[in-house]
Amino acid sequence: MKENIVEKQTFTYPLLFRFIFRYMNFLVTILLLLYTIPLVVFLSEKIVLAFPLIVNLLIIFFLNRHYFHLYKILPYQIEADDEKIICSKFYLSKKEIVIYYSDITLLSGGIFENKISGLMNVFDGKNDVHIGFYRKLNNSGKFATIILSKVNRELYDVVLEKIMSGKQKVKK
Repeated sequence: MKENIVEKQTFTYPLLFRFIFRYMNFLVTILLLLYTIPLVVFLSEKIVLAFPLIVNLLIIFFLNRHYFHLYKILPYQIEADDEKIICSKFYLSKKEIVIYYSDITLLSGGIFENKISGLMNVFDGKNDVHIGFYRKLNNSGKFATIILSKVNRELYDVVLEKIMSGKQKVKK
């Protein structure tokens, strides 16, 4: 599978999606907190407001948990060459993650599991790191193709089987 030579390519997100992935969490959390204040104030008068208050707090909790997870694994710049992936420009971090194709042990989510969208994960089992990327990444299909063409044959076969089994379900 490793016979083709890939020159170094850089993949980034468009400006709108960088903004959404970085800052939309703060905007939505502030709006939800503004909605929470009257619920708390009037809770003593109408106990029925406890339900929307709890729902609101749960939404804030799970939204922030999801975004904090994304902040750790979502690079805004990915460079791919013949032997490795270099991930950089993480939110509020100067870290750089290098993943060698030979160290990738798992590909999951999104097109790796025959889904139209969703977070795609690349796991480096040797160094115990993983990154994620969305289909909104410029040329994400090309990036996924590069990854699939460079990983070991066993992993390639597993991912291909997931893709083909999903296509067979659609045909039925």
